[in-house]
Amino acid sequence: MSRPTDTKLLLLKTLEKAADVGITIYDISENRHRSIYTFPNIRKYSLYHAVHRLTRDGLVEKSKHEGKILLRLTSGGKEELEILEALKADHWDGKFRVVIFDVPEKHRKVRDAFRERLKQWGLVSWQKSTWVSKKDIAEPIRKFIKELGIEDWAMVLVTDDVGIASKTFDRR
Repeated sequence: MSRPTDTKLLLLKTLEKAADVGITIYDISENRHRSIYTFPNIRKYSLYHAVHRLTRDGLVEKSKHEGKILLRLTSGGKEELEILEALKADHWDGKFRVVIFDVPEKHRKVRDAFRERLKQWGLVSWQKSTWVSKKDIAEPIRKFIKELGIEDWAMVLVTDDVGIASKTFDRR
C-alpha cells in the first residue's frame, strides 16, 4: 500500500498533467492503465478520501461537466506539488536552508502552526527555534512566513557554511 504522501503526490502529478481540462475521478480510479502515473495497490475508498482531503485543503477543485465530476489542480495544489517534489528529490545542492524564528508567546498558535509545517516539510530541529533542511524549499517557507504574518519574527537563510554542525545533518 502506498503512503498517504505518495498518493497525494501521485494525484497532484496526475492532475497537473490534466492541466485546465481536468480529469474525472472515474478515470483515475477505473482507468488506471491510461493514467500517466500508476496508483499501485490503492483502494477506491483511499483514493476518494485522498481526493476529499485535497479538495478540503484547497489543492484540488471539483466541478461538474456533462454529469461527470471533474478534478482540477488549484494554484495552491501546484505550489504543494512543487514542495512535495523538492522534498522527494535525492540530489543535494550543497546548501542548507536554516529557519530561525522567535514568535512571541501571545502568538503561540501561529508559532505552533509554523513549527508543525516545518516538521511536515521534513526540517530538522537544531534548537527550539532553529530548523534546518538540505531540501530546496526556502521559497515555500518564505511564502508561508508571509501568509502567517510573522515576517518580523522569522527568517530563512540559504548557506553552504554551517561549520562543524553540518556533520549532524550528513545523516539526514
